[in-house]
Amino acid sequence: MKKFLSMVLCLALMMSVFAFGAQAEEPITLTMLQRLPASYIVEGNPVIEAWGEMLGVKIEIEAPPISSYNDRRNIILASDDLPDIIYVGDTGSSYAQWAADGLFVDLTEYLNEEDMPNAYRVLTDLELNSVKVAALDNHIFSLPRVQTKPMDTILYRQDWLDKLGLEVPTTPEEFAAVMEAFTTQDPDGNGVDDTYGFAINLPMGAAHRVMTSAFDMRPSEVPDAEGNYQVMEAQEGYMDYLDWLREMYEAGSIDPEFYLITNYEDRDMFHAGKVGAIYANTVVEHYITEMSENAWVDKNFKLAAGAPLHKEGEEVANVYYNPQIWGNYAISASTEHLDEAIAFLDACYTDAVNELLMFGVEGVTYTTFYHDGHYSTKTAEQLANWQKYCATYATINYQCEDKGLLIANGNTEEEVALFNEANNAIAEVTNRVTFVSGGSLPGVAEQNTKIVDAGISDKFGELRTKYICGQIDRDEMVEFLQNEYAPAYAELEAIYAAYEMNK
Repeated sequence: MKKFLSMVLCLALMMSVFAFGAQAEEPITLTMLQRLPASYIVEGNPVIEAWGEMLGVKIEIEAPPISSYNDRRNIILASDDLPDIIYVGDTGSSYAQWAADGLFVDLTEYLNEEDMPNAYRVLTDLELNSVKVAALDNHIFSLPRVQTKPMDTILYRQDWLDKLGLEVPTTPEEFAAVMEAFTTQDPDGNGVDDTYGFAINLPMGAAHRVMTSAFDMRPSEVPDAEGNYQVMEAQEGYMDYLDWLREMYEAGSIDPEFYLITNYEDRDMFHAGKVGAIYANTVVEHYITEMSENAWVDKNFKLAAGAPLHKEGEEVANVYYNPQIWGNYAISASTEHLDEAIAFLDACYTDAVNELLMFGVEGVTYTTFYHDGHYSTKTAEQLANWQKYCATYATINYQCEDKGLLIANGNTEEEVALFNEANNAIAEVTNRVTFVSGGSLPGVAEQNTKIVDAGISDKFGELRTKYICGQIDRDEMVEFLQNEYAPAYAELEAIYAAYEMNK
């Protein structure tokens, strides 16, 4: 494996020679504005030095504290002294204005097989949509930092399943049965009626993709087969989804005060052994984290990572998935090293660079790097060095060139193996359908504000909760969705249609 990594680095060095051309005796210096954690040490960092040597340049990084990064970035962008490469961290209206003001290089003409072959090959059209400026003919003024996330999951108490002789559910019907058992059959064995199946986490998204996947719903920005746009809550499957939640609430399977939950309080209930499943904003990475952090609390604590629910009679769930864009990198229009900056940024979309930035230098931040599993072993000293010299924030692209995970979760080889096993198993029964959200389209923010100001969002939330809790009948809920809610979103649907979102 060490030989393999050495080969990768040698290839990267060879690529850098071709990318940058013949180097002068003293390599040029590229300056960067980076958003890095407080624990990250820039001065004397051997990883940064290795990065520069790999690509034939010297790298000078300014890393303001994360808490004040945006303020420092704004000051720099308002000055006449811009670094060569800037972590912008914004793809909204401010980004569009900076591009219009001519602060960034227009990368549209460079994003081709000759000038930026790595970025051109790695970044998809959907990912690049996030950095296009609609008002400037959809030109590209930065490159996105894309993250490949682990598979979406529903976490279950495996020890509860074992005690009750149950399997991980795969369909809404099976899920409802397991949740009822978690509520009524004393899964923790304490002889007290004090458990529930789960708690609907409204703040984190009641219609989360791991559940809506079984009800033929699609995001509002995704058209149907005929090319028509319809807000998710007005689609036919949405009432089936609410009916399912209502039936579980009537069966007592849902925490009766779910509507009072804020943020991660359902996770607190899960940790306390009050609910047997959590689902909102959960990925396989949390499976390992929960196991390692909570196993010591209860020696019987075991978890299972379940796949998104699919329809009865089917084997795969369609999960709609936004490209995960975590910031973006631009090149200053005032740079004196345009060719070198373009080649440098392009090289940062290779595995060799991002593995270096994520795992570091052999002997300094790790003992052995397992390329296939994207995992490294470290001594205590190397772990301390890794925490100083490496960071996920430091990577320019937080995914592999083949869109795979850059790093497997886990602190030991056993945890990494468990993570990969669960992630791969869920991937086999999940079809991720990527789509672009319409939040950055011109007019969308203003229309959303109108909807909120008109009280539609508040009324929807109130009626949704009342319907799940059995306080209003189905006709009243359907009438609101069809006659008030859907018409309020008509202008948004028209915007999506005009831009042919996700067609």
